[in-house]
Amino acid sequence: MSGLFSLQGKQAFVTGKTGLLSPIWAETLKAAGAKVRLYGLPEEDVLDMSKLQAIAVEYTPNIIVNNAGIDNPPNSRATFFGNHALIVDVNLTGAINVCQAFIPQMIQKGGGVIINIGSIQGFIGADYRNYPDPDFAKPVGYNVSKAGLIQLSRSITTQYGRYNIRCVTIAFGAYVGGNLDKEFVKRYLNCVPLGQCVSKKDLQRTLLFACATDNFAGQTCLIDGGYTSW
Repeated sequence: MSGLFSLQGKQAFVTGKTGLLSPIWAETLKAAGAKVRLYGLPEEDVLDMSKLQAIAVEYTPNIIVNNAGIDNPPNSRATFFGNHALIVDVNLTGAINVCQAFIPQMIQKGGGVIINIGSIQGFIGADYRNYPDPDFAKPVGYNVSKAGLIQLSRSITTQYGRYNIRCVTIAFGAYVGGNLDKEFVKRYLNCVPLGQCVSKKDLQRTLLFACATDNFAGQTCLIDGGYTSW
């Protein structure tokens, strides 16, 4: 890619390498010209601060994608309060750890952008009526962690914007490639004005926008087909 969304010469650090979306982030960044370093389990953990700091000594990214996250998915018989401490720890504390480890080196290298991967659940409570399994409850830890990322983006930007470091959140509704339960999709789309799930291209274009828009800072770009507009 070239022109407005060129990332030639940039170095990117993407966490959650075994997750559903990490291959899309890596593919998109590489296509735009960036070099990508993936980080994640089983060898690497966002909760391992010493490991992150060791990597930061030798690798300073211009772009960080805080993608690492866990959830209790539908059909898992998850409970509302189940695993809340672990979910918040990985999804939110993990992102804070990455910021803390890399920001000093980013300052020395002239700045960069930190992109937190959010969700519609950072803005709204989960609607239990969307889930076919009556014994499933969307974990509150997931919702709280995604809301926390929005505040993290604001806080990092206001603290480090003077060093040309900006932090943003890109948040999405249900992704069409997410192996979603058909009945869930049917119920969910009844509440989406555009009547469609988020596509791979939606994810890619939003990531490039976040990377290349220098004055997009401290805010959230929410792509959900209008789900949260009601």
